[in-house]
Amino acid sequence: MEEFRYSTKNALYPVAYASMKAMHTRLEMVLVGVAEDAARVLCEAVEADTAEMERRFSRHEAAAALTVVNMRGGREEVGVDDELFMALELCEAFRRGTEGYFDITACSDGTSAGARAGYTLDAAAHTVRLHGAGTLLDMGGFAKGYALERLRRRVADAGVTQAVLNFGDSSIAAIGHHPYGEWWPVGVEPSAGRSAVAHEFRLRDSALSVSGRGRGGEYHIFDPHSGERVAREETVVVEGRSALVCEVLSTALYAAPAARRKSIIGRYEGYAATVMRCGATGGCEVCRVE
Repeated sequence: MEEFRYSTKNALYPVAYASMKAMHTRLEMVLVGVAEDAARVLCEAVEADTAEMERRFSRHEAAAALTVVNMRGGREEVGVDDELFMALELCEAFRRGTEGYFDITACSDGTSAGARAGYTLDAAAHTVRLHGAGTLLDMGGFAKGYALERLRRRVADAGVTQAVLNFGDSSIAAIGHHPYGEWWPVGVEPSAGRSAVAHEFRLRDSALSVSGRGRGGEYHIFDPHSGERVAREETVVVEGRSALVCEVLSTALYAAPAARRKSIIGRYEGYAATVMRCGATGGCEVCRVE
């Protein structure tokens, strides 16, 4: 861990804080009402779990299963383990459920699949085959949400009833509520690189995901239907029960044209999407997708 702090300033609500590098960003945790030794052990377990998931879904580590699929999958069927196979099944289900605007092959060479799958799964043989040598799997829009969902379950199973987990201010999951309120307040900044909070969201046993331009101002999300980077001056925020679903939907809705967003979010009961458009000189329009 990069940092671990523990405070008993308020004896009723002792607080543990931990931060660690993970998935090309920083994972921060706040645990309320947990003994110091137990909090440290739990944070170390979370760090180990996150590192394992990062290795599993990385396309940059030479020995990672996803790297092997990307190297060989365009020429032959590649066997994968149960968890990666399940994740690929989920990604294909989400591709269909978002009209093709969530697609882990979106950054492949040439035009992406969009309305058709970029890979084939064989459940009997437990293999994956990519459609073409230029097809590339990138699970960046899936992995943090998947990890956050698992980590939140681990923390809750440890008996923690009040906590918040934050992946780089873009993927956040809350357990219970803030000890001094009915929710965890989460401020979201516009994606144009400004530091001012544009809108506050309220999480209670729920999650939130933010998609837009990167912190450095770069456009990093692709339109799977065109294969081009999406260059929109807006931020999409999705709230709901599952951190994974929020992560997927925020990516898909940012990539999708405005006319398709209502149809996509309407397929996912219990999830709400907000679009933030902020001007260069100030002012921010915040509107629900409905």
